[in-house]
Amino acid sequence: MPQPPHNRVRTFAQKVRAALGSSRQDEALADIVRRLTRIERQLDAVEKIWQKTRHLEPAIQALLRERYLDPGTLPYPERLTARRFRLSSQSQEDGLTLALLSEVGVTCRRFVEIGSGLSGGNSGFLARECGWSGLMVDGHEGHMAQVGRRFPTVRAVAAWVTRDNINELIAANGCTGEVDLFSLDLDGTDYWIWEAMTACSPRLVILEYNSMFGPDRSVTIPYDPKFDRHRHHTTYYGASLTALTRLSARKGYRLVAVEPNGVNAFFLRNDLAPHIPSCEPARVFRLLEKYDVLMQQGEDVFRYAEKAGLKLIDV
Repeated sequence: MPQPPHNRVRTFAQKVRAALGSSRQDEALADIVRRLTRIERQLDAVEKIWQKTRHLEPAIQALLRERYLDPGTLPYPERLTARRFRLSSQSQEDGLTLALLSEVGVTCRRFVEIGSGLSGGNSGFLARECGWSGLMVDGHEGHMAQVGRRFPTVRAVAAWVTRDNINELIAANGCTGEVDLFSLDLDGTDYWIWEAMTACSPRLVILEYNSMFGPDRSVTIPYDPKFDRHRHHTTYYGASLTALTRLSARKGYRLVAVEPNGVNAFFLRNDLAPHIPSCEPARVFRLLEKYDVLMQQGEDVFRYAEKAGLKLIDV
């Protein structure tokens, strides 16, 4: 009967320690290299399998919710979030988006996606599966060339988005007036871009919030047209859920749901679906799991910003 893996590792370590003090040192080191090379190949294979299967668990959970939950018996926003699933979005926003669209209706089947990445962001499934058209914008030129090939019904534009060019980008690509969806995910000055955007009137808005700011503070990073999250601490970016909710209210939108992973918030234009109530940020706020781990380790974005001399603006 073969030894358990931890016993084999222990036996191997004992042999190495014994050999390192003898004339067999070179042979032992060569054996280590061979074994490590084999382990690296095995880990590469495991990584490939994980990449292909890592979305299976949320997909199974979505099927279980579909089988055992009756959304019609649930209060809002759970009536919406219970219908979440993922086709191409980051955190099962696809199902939540469809749930909202089924209640508010669809008019022009157009979207504006700012910060699409390679996947198409929150609009990718609408373009691929539902025949929608619209605009996808991202700052990575190579990625947007791929996006253009992946989504032939979409205008794929490589541009660094600022509050000075957001409306021009939308107008130049034929997306003014009413659109069914506006999605914004820049990991940076999102608050200021959303504040400046006036070129279109979206029915449904999806905004990424920084859950590290918590449910209560109404705070954002200051506007910097060259802001790059990768040049700063990983949790210093974007705006809090409360800040985005207050800004959206001034623009005529109400918070109606947050996807449970703690990444994106959903807002409806106030003239639509009056039966869907607005939500208080503290009621629907969710903390991103990896940020929960950081907080357990003593991470505090407000303390970090203060020590680093980085500004945060209460809005």
